[in-house]
Amino acid sequence: MFEFHATLPFLMPIILVTMMMIVQWGFIYTSKSTLDAATVQAVRAGTLHHGSVAEIRKGLAQGMMPLFAQGTAATDTVTAVVRSTIATQLQSQIRILNPDNRTFTKFRVRSRTPRGFIYEIPNNNLMYRNTRSENVGSGSHNRRLNIQDANLLQIEIRWCQRLIVPFANRVINEIVTNPWLVRPTQDQLACNALGAATGDIYLALTSQGLMRMQTPFRM
Repeated sequence: MFEFHATLPFLMPIILVTMMMIVQWGFIYTSKSTLDAATVQAVRAGTLHHGSVAEIRKGLAQGMMPLFAQGTAATDTVTAVVRSTIATQLQSQIRILNPDNRTFTKFRVRSRTPRGFIYEIPNNNLMYRNTRSENVGSGSHNRRLNIQDANLLQIEIRWCQRLIVPFANRVINEIVTNPWLVRPTQDQLACNALGAATGDIYLALTSQGLMRMQTPFRM
């Protein structure tokens, strides 16, 4: 018993740090789960609006709103919507992985709309269209795709999650940014730049979504 009491002062900092790390990772897990669900909502918004990045961002903001909700009153909901919209503008980056520029150029057609002629990837009657694969790209970037593949909207979202638990946030930041431990990703470097501008600490989270287009894709 005496030995336990003698070592307790030395164990308390370790126990406290461990508890802080557990709490912070709990927040990170919640944020990642919310991001995954929001990505599904975002990619669906894109499929319904010609792959519009603006609509994808709106869907993302709606999906991330639970992270900013602090009550059930109408004013709390409005506040959460505003905060989520602002955070989505500052803390996220949306990348359209498919169709990319090469795929769009290969499968686009000239269509007439009420606003005039535009280029788009056709979306109607896909089951009856030619399924022959085309070479898209060149060299190591060459892919063989058909019109059905071109109608799959795939996005990747990078979200900079603010770490709020004292000390634990700095420990995690040191782990993911120290080149002696792990090479920082470009996403993490972008979040570090955001942290340098705001004075906070951020962790880069990424999520991908894939869904078939419900409208012709446009650029």
